[in-house]
Amino acid sequence: MSQPLSQMFRLNRRYSRSIDVERDFVNADALKGYILTDRAVDTLERLLTSLNDPQGDRAWTLTSVYGTGKSSFAQFFTALCSAETAETGQLARQILAVADVGLEDQLEAIPAQGFVCAVAKAQREPISHTII
Repeated sequence: MSQPLSQMFRLNRRYSRSIDVERDFVNADALKGYILTDRAVDTLERLLTSLNDPQGDRAWTLTSVYGTGKSSFAQFFTALCSAETAETGQLARQILAVADVGLEDQLEAIPAQGFVCAVAKAQREPISHTII
């Protein structure tokens, strides 16, 4: 007798919904299973290099087509910039260590207590409302 596909396969919850940077800001479960792609590693290297340079850029734009992982990367990077003792910060550092891409030494630009992170997504409203 044949089985429905839903009984033959199981999807990791991580891949069954999209990331919402505001909703998932400090949600470690949403970060679990994140995979550092080659493009994500390249972007991370650029950001960390800039942070380590006193004259480096401090504002960045991350653009790409729908569904390419911009929000997931933003969540990962935000977690990486959080305190080392925060659950999300620890998980992001583990993900980086497992990826073994040689960027751990560049984390010195991020203080142990982390940066003050504020996340906002674009909406059709005055910027003052978004900031508040």
